[in-house]
Amino acid sequence: MQPRKWVAKAVLQKAISYLPQAQRVNHLFQKYVTGGTRLTPEFTRKRLEWAALHLDSLSRHDGRTADYHALELGAGWFPIVPLCLYLHGARTVTLCDIDELGRPELTAQALDAVLGLARSGELGETLPSVRGDRIADLEAARREVMRLGHRATIERLGMELRVGDARELRLADPVDLVTSNTVLEHIDPDVLVGILAAFRRNSAPGTVMSHLVDLCDHYAYVDDSVDVYQFLTFSERRWRWIDNSLQPMNRLRVHQYRELYAAAGVPVTEEVRGDGEPADLAGLRLAAPFDAMDPADVACKSVLFVTRF
Repeated sequence: MQPRKWVAKAVLQKAISYLPQAQRVNHLFQKYVTGGTRLTPEFTRKRLEWAALHLDSLSRHDGRTADYHALELGAGWFPIVPLCLYLHGARTVTLCDIDELGRPELTAQALDAVLGLARSGELGETLPSVRGDRIADLEAARREVMRLGHRATIERLGMELRVGDARELRLADPVDLVTSNTVLEHIDPDVLVGILAAFRRNSAPGTVMSHLVDLCDHYAYVDDSVDVYQFLTFSERRWRWIDNSLQPMNRLRVHQYRELYAAAGVPVTEEVRGDGEPADLAGLRLAAPFDAMDPADVACKSVLFVTRF
């Protein structure tokens, strides 16, 4: 009997997480074994939608449409959202990540994907505005990326890469827009408080933060047999055996994020909840402490937290 996909992935990630340069090993495994570093149209369109979501937050809470300093937490392998912010009119985009995950071939894929959306018209239909001159900048970057490399290419597009602990972030100028996409759920609560506090320190009156949080069990995305709430049925002790430092899941629910924001001195100006109703939990045996929480908070599958400082 073959092991379930999510179990196999959990075991493998746990093993890789103990290796030196774990992120590099994971990249090589994804590239040569699973094919997970190949960008799909669905992946790209979803990130385009996320970029539009953050720009809507900026527009509604600040009114700015161009010449702003944006910061993206957790740029990952494919800088699609930062590229969209650049096309929209960002003056500078700072990319913050604990590890440098960018590679020339991955950046090339991201550029191809965004340029493909521009040619098809989808980019202009989804983003509130796109600067035509910057489309040409992306085309020039695509021609040079394999020669120049990842970092030099994004720097030519006004992007600055900051690798390290975001809690120690010190920017020369305040940021105008802070974004993240399905990143906060991977951060330890104590660390997250420090990161939010760092964003507060690097902001100014009028700065907008827009964080999209995925509250589902991410193993459900690789195994159809997994319920999106499965990880809430494991005790804390059992979850420590399953979870890993490579792609951890903190399992926080909506009210717990609000508490962390408060601890960091960061207001929640707007909270937009995604799908998920208490009835969805029927038949599940939730572990502590989830069994004692508000079912509406437990069942929520995603949330967008927007802050205007």
